[in-house]
Amino acid sequence: MQLLAIILYNAVGEQRIVSFKPGTLNVVTGDPGTGKSALLDIVDFCLGRSTVTMAVGPITRTVAWYAVVLQLPGGRAFVARPAPRPGAASSSRAMIEIGAEIEPLPFGDLEVNTDADTVRDQLGRAIGIGENAGDRGPMSFREPLEANLGHAVLLCLQRQSEIANRDLLFHRQGEEDGEIGRAIRDTLPYFLGAVPRDQAVQRQRLTIARRDLRRAENELARAHAADEEIETSLRAMVREAVVAGVIADEHHEGRANMLAALQSVLAGPPVQIGDEVVAERRQRLERKRSELRLALRAAGDQVALLEGMDTDEQGYEGVVGQQLSRLRSLDLLGDVDSGEVCPVCGNSTDGSDASVSDLRDAAEHLHGQLASVEAIRPRRRQALQELSTQIDGLRQELRAADAALAGLDATEAGDRGSGSRAEQQAFTRGRIQHFLASAQSAEATELRRLGERVAMRREAVETLEAGFNADDEREQVTSRLAIVGADMTRWADQLQLEHSGSVRLDVSRLTVVADTDEGPAPLFRIGSAANWIGYHLVTHLALHRYFARQDRPVPRLLMLDQPSQAYYPSDVEQQEGLPEGEEDRAAVERLFELMRSVTEELSPHFQIIVCDHANLPVPWFQDAVAHNWRHGEKLIPESWL
Repeated sequence: MQLLAIILYNAVGEQRIVSFKPGTLNVVTGDPGTGKSALLDIVDFCLGRSTVTMAVGPITRTVAWYAVVLQLPGGRAFVARPAPRPGAASSSRAMIEIGAEIEPLPFGDLEVNTDADTVRDQLGRAIGIGENAGDRGPMSFREPLEANLGHAVLLCLQRQSEIANRDLLFHRQGEEDGEIGRAIRDTLPYFLGAVPRDQAVQRQRLTIARRDLRRAENELARAHAADEEIETSLRAMVREAVVAGVIADEHHEGRANMLAALQSVLAGPPVQIGDEVVAERRQRLERKRSELRLALRAAGDQVALLEGMDTDEQGYEGVVGQQLSRLRSLDLLGDVDSGEVCPVCGNSTDGSDASVSDLRDAAEHLHGQLASVEAIRPRRRQALQELSTQIDGLRQELRAADAALAGLDATEAGDRGSGSRAEQQAFTRGRIQHFLASAQSAEATELRRLGERVAMRREAVETLEAGFNADDEREQVTSRLAIVGADMTRWADQLQLEHSGSVRLDVSRLTVVADTDEGPAPLFRIGSAANWIGYHLVTHLALHRYFARQDRPVPRLLMLDQPSQAYYPSDVEQQEGLPEGEEDRAAVERLFELMRSVTEELSPHFQIIVCDHANLPVPWFQDAVAHNWRHGEKLIPESWL
C-alpha cells in the first residue's frame, strides 16, 4: 500500500489535491506554517485513527472532508473521513470505495458508508494481514489484541516531535499509558514473520486466562474466608445461647447441629434456668477463653523455638561445612601411609600431629553430623505445619469465645438493668433470629464449584503456556533483527553517526542500542538531536527494507516530518531550505541520499514521503520534490480563507 494523493474538500465542494509518486522519494518542502506537518496527521486520520490530531486553525476551520487515494496490491482505494463536529475530539465515521483505477470522488458523491475500524479491517486484508482476532475471553471487558493495520501504521509514520525523540522510537509509542508501546512490542514479531499470524492473539488469550485464574482464586479464597467467619460466628452464637440459658448445656459440634440448635430456640418455648446456672456457665466460658489464650501462647512459643532451631542449625551447618571442605583436600593425597612420615613434605613427624587417618575419621564424623541435621528437617517442617493448623483452630475458638462474651454483655446491657431473666432470654432470642436471617454461608457445593472453576482456569493457562516455545520465538526474532541490525549499522556509518560500529534494535525496550567498548548505549544515552534523528531514520529504513524484501503485510510507505530539523536552527535557513554551514549541508544531503538509495533499491515496492524545510540545489533532490510550498503557496488555498 502506497499513497497516491491527499484530497481536502471545503464546505462548498472545492478540492485541494496533493499528489505523490509511488515507488520513489517524494519531498514536500516549504516555508514554516504552510501545512506540511498536517499531511502526516491527515494520513493517520484517514487510515483509521479516531482521535483528531490536526492543529486547530485554517485546516479545521475550512476542511469539510479529508481523503486519500491509496495504491493497493490489486487496485486502488479511496478513503474519506468527514471533519468531526466542532468541539469533538474524535470521530469514527468514514467512507471507503475500492476499484481498479479509482480517482478522487467529487464532493457530491461523498457519504459515510462505514466506520474507522472497518476501514482498517478492509485495508489490512488488502495488504495481507489475515484474520487473527480471538474471541473475547469469559469475564473479560477488553477486546482481544489483533495485529491489524493500525499496528502496522505505527511503523510507517514519524512526526516532527517523534523523529528527534531520544526516548521514543516509534509513532505514538508513549501514548495511552504505554498501551501503544506494548502493542508495538507484541505485534512487531508478527510483522517480522518471526511468529505465526495468531501469536499475538494467543498471547492475549494467555493474558486473559491468567487474569481469569487470579479472579477465580480470589473468589475461592474469599469464599473460604467467609465460610470460616460464618463458622466462628455460629460457634459464638451457640455459646452465647448456652450461657444465656436459651439452649440446654449440651455439646454441639458440626455446622448442621449448631444451626439446628439455634433454630430450635425460635421453634420451642423458653428454657427455664436459674441465675446460678447462668453465672456458672459464664464463668466456665471465661475460663475456656483463658485456657485458649494460654494454649495459643504456648503454641506460638513452640513455633518460635522450632524456627530458632532452624536458624541455629543453618549457622552450625555453615561452620561444619567449612571445616568439612577443608578436610576434603585430603582426597588429593590418594592412598598414603598413615605412619610417622608426613604425606605432603615427606619429613618425619614426632607423632604429636593428627595422622591422615585421624583427619579422615573426623571428616566422616562431620559428614554424619550434617546428614543428621538434614534428616531432622522434614520432621520439623511437619511439626511447624501441624502447629500452624493448631494455631488457626485455637484462634477460631478464641474469636468465638470473645464474640460470645461480647454478645452476653450486649444482652445484659439490653436488659436496661431490670434483672429479668425472661427479658434477657428474649433479647438473646432476638439476636439469634437476626443472626440466622443475615448469615450468608458458603455451602459445600458452592466451595466445590469455585474449586472446580479454579482447576479449569489453571488447566486453560497451562494449555496456552504449552503452546509457546519462548526459546524458538526468541531465536526467530533474534535472527530477523540481526538482518535489520546489519542494515542499521551500515547506514549509521554512512550517516557518520556516533557509536555506529555495531547497532541493533532492542524490541523489548523499543529503542536503538549501540554496542560500544564501554558496553551497550541505548538511544537516550547517545547525545545530540542529529544522532537521534539519524538512528530513527536508519531503524525505520532497515525495518521497511526487510518488510519489502520478505513481502510482509506492512504498508510500503514511510512518512517523515522534518528529519533535517537539527540542521535548520534559524528561520532564515528554514525559509531558504539550505543550511548555512558546509557540514550541516553535507549531513542533510547524506540523509536524503540514503532515503533516495533505499527507495531506488526497492522500487517500485517502497515509497518515502518527507515533509521538510530542506530544498537542496542538486538535480536528484529537485527531481524528488513533489511540492514546493513557498512564495505564498500552502496546503490550504488563500481563497478558502
